[in-house]
Amino acid sequence: MPTYQLSTAIYLENEQYKKIIVINENPQGNLQTLVKNLPNKKNSPFQSNIPCSTCIHGILNPNNTSELLCFKDIAYLFTFLSTNGYTIQYDLTKILLKSQINNLICYISI
Repeated sequence: MPTYQLSTAIYLENEQYKKIIVINENPQGNLQTLVKNLPNKKNSPFQSNIPCSTCIHGILNPNNTSELLCFKDIAYLFTFLSTNGYTIQYDLTKILLKSQINNLICYISI
C-alpha cells in the first residue's frame, strides 16, 4: 500500500504568492488526475537557483481543475480523497508531526 505525504508550499503564480497543497510523488488512483508537475522556481531574487529536477507535484482544485488547490480550500481535497478510497494515516501523521516536519498536513494511502 503506497503512502503519500501531503504538505504545503509557497508558490509564485502570475506574480501572486499562493500557499498550495503538494504531494511528494505522483500517486496511484484517481488523485493522479489532480496532480500537476510544477517547476520549483525561485520565489524571490534572493533564493539560489533551484534545479529543474526538484519539480514539485501540485494538486489541482477538484472543483476547478484549471486552478492549483490553495490551503484555504483543503476541505475540497479531503472530500475528494474520502470519496475515492484514500485513507488518512493518522498514527503516522502524529508521529511525524512530533519530529517537526515543515509544512506537513498529513499522510494518505490508497
